[in-house]
Amino acid sequence: MERAKESVNERKDNVIHLTRQDSQDVVTERGHKPLWYIRTKRIIYYILGVLETILGLRFVFMLLGANPRSGFTSFLYAITGIFIAPFTGIFNPVSAPGLAARSVFDPATIVAMAIYALAVWGIVKLLHIRASKNNPDFI
Repeated sequence: MERAKESVNERKDNVIHLTRQDSQDVVTERGHKPLWYIRTKRIIYYILGVLETILGLRFVFMLLGANPRSGFTSFLYAITGIFIAPFTGIFNPVSAPGLAARSVFDPATIVAMAIYALAVWGIVKLLHIRASKNNPDFI
């Protein structure tokens, strides 16, 4: 029975050294990632995760017809309104009146989520290029 690949991370001289070994303890891949690159990438993806989460909540709340006069809902709409503003008007929102609440399908939220994810992906790729510029062992 073959063991799964193991990876060993070492931290020396402000650089993370990655080593992956196969089942015969042979080094198959080696890379050196600068610590600033790893930290910056994690911070950027964390911020994207928070932004995508609050935009997703906005989309679900509007779709389910949440009461906009509720404290949390009005706070969420106010915070996310800043991030949705550049994309408002690209597509018209579709609304359906319900018995107790008005349900709204807002495509601007979906467009914003996609654009922000693509922008962050591009930023991380630029960081990758910058980090690998002077390091030929960079993965």
